Amino acid sequence: MLGFAWLGLTLALALVDTPDSVNSGSDGVRQEAQTQRSATREVEVLEASAAQLASAYDRNTVAADQKYKGKRLKVTGVVDSINTDLFGNPYITMRGGVNQFMEPQFKLSRQYSDYAARLAPGMRVTLICTGRGDVIKTPMSDNCVPAD
Repeated sequence: MLGFAWLGLTLALALVDTPDSVNSGSDGVRQEAQTQRSATREVEVLEASAAQLASAYDRNTVAADQKYKGKRLKVTGVVDSINTDLFGNPYITMRGGVNQFMEPQFKLSRQYSDYAARLAPGMRVTLICTGRGDVIKTPMSDNCVPAD
C-alpha cells in the first residue's frame, strides 16, 4: 500500500510544471542565443616567454598570480628538459628560470606524449597552456598543447 502511495506521489510531481521548466517563446529564443554567443566567444590568450613568467614570479608571486594564474597563456621558450610526472604525464621545462632548479614547467596531457617524445633540449617551442601559479617560485602551467 505504501509503495502505491509513493508511486502516485512521484508521478504527480513529475507532471507538475515548475517555473524553471516553462519558457515563453521569446525567453527560450533569447536564452538559446545567449548560450550560443557564450560558446563562440573566444578566450583571451596572454602571450609571454618562459623567461618573462619566471621573472614575474621571482619579483612578486601575488602580482604574477593575478596576471597569469587560471588564464590561457601562449608561451614561447627553449626546451630545457623533457620529463614525466608521478602519473606518467609528460611535462617540459623551459629555460629562463632564476636558476637551473626553478625552470618554468609545462604539463602536457598524455595525448601529446608523442609530441613530447620528439622534443630535445635546445628546441624552441610555443605552447598554449593554462597558468597554474607557482610552487616555491617555479611557474607551473598545465593543459598545454602545441601552438603549431
